[in-house]
Amino acid sequence: MLGRAESIADALVTRIQASVPVYRTDAVVSTAELRRTCLDNVTYVFGALGRVPALSSPESHDNGRKRAKAGVPLTAVMEAYRVGARFLWECLSEEAALEGVPAEVTVRAASEMWLVLDTYTQHMAEGYREERTAQALGREQQRSALIRAFLEGRLADTDGWDAAAVLRIPPQGPYLAVAAQVPEAGQHAVCGAEDALRAIGTASTWYLLHDIEVGIVRLPEPARNLERLVDIIGSTTVGHVGISPFYDDLMTTATALRLARIALLSGFEGGRVTVFDRAPLAVAAVGAPEIMQRIAHTVLAGLERLSPDQRTLLLETFGVWLDSGGSADLTAETLFCHPNTVRHRLRRLEEHTGRSLKNPREIAELSLAFEIDRRTAPTPPVSE
Repeated sequence: MLGRAESIADALVTRIQASVPVYRTDAVVSTAELRRTCLDNVTYVFGALGRVPALSSPESHDNGRKRAKAGVPLTAVMEAYRVGARFLWECLSEEAALEGVPAEVTVRAASEMWLVLDTYTQHMAEGYREERTAQALGREQQRSALIRAFLEGRLADTDGWDAAAVLRIPPQGPYLAVAAQVPEAGQHAVCGAEDALRAIGTASTWYLLHDIEVGIVRLPEPARNLERLVDIIGSTTVGHVGISPFYDDLMTTATALRLARIALLSGFEGGRVTVFDRAPLAVAAVGAPEIMQRIAHTVLAGLERLSPDQRTLLLETFGVWLDSGGSADLTAETLFCHPNTVRHRLRRLEEHTGRSLKNPREIAELSLAFEIDRRTAPTPPVSE
């Protein structure tokens, strides 16, 4: 069999090209390359007969990696190996018959041959999968680097269509950027949002940074779907989330993400998901921390004379009053107290801050100071 290796390899090339379409042209694997591999395998298989069977095959492992690099489907490579195995068995059995080899010798040779072929096939598949895994990791690392540069606004030469291809989302907006606070570095902040958004016809892509998980969401029919988006995001994360204003050009994503980060910072225990355009006071409260804290301290300085519990009580009442549209009755219902109790607390707030709740400008100042205070110095609510 070894003496006929050249002719067996030629015949094996013909058999494989006839049986496996991908090998019929030189587009993926050349005939010369295929013949070299066939000759190597014929030599290795028959050279091992009667000796200690091979327990490893670096050549087949290397061949598997080569086929993966060439883009040959694993199913096609496996089929070529099966065709080769059947052909070599035919050659062996025919030669044994011609030479009058005893049956028990032929069976033993066949057993050794199939063991070697099985070893070669296994190592080819391992090499193939290793190469495909390396390729996938390489592509993902490249994509990760591109996305990071894109989110930081460092892909000046990229247009919207290229950016959409990198992000794997539709190339036309409107879009929203989402910034979700991660529980710990390396842990996802959002779980299942992509599938939930896909269910309502919304495409999204997510990227994990060290401090936040970034989402870029293509949101059709914004007026109808924004509230659904907020509900889905709120139900799939446990931390604070900021959502940017709408934008149409993907190349402005870096700017949108900065606004989403600001919205994220404006979150507090009672309001985890903050939409930038819906919360101008909350966003302003975290826009320039040092300046904002000074403003809050100035406006609320008179409350420092109160105990922490009393200070918290007055500010909590004021916050509920704002949420209730300035209605003492609705505020009382929320806080489970009498409307006159609400009015008394609000009068005390006016006395200690020197600002009137009948003056729109002074209400605005108190509102801003309140938003700043509950984000920079949170204290547990206290009931009277």
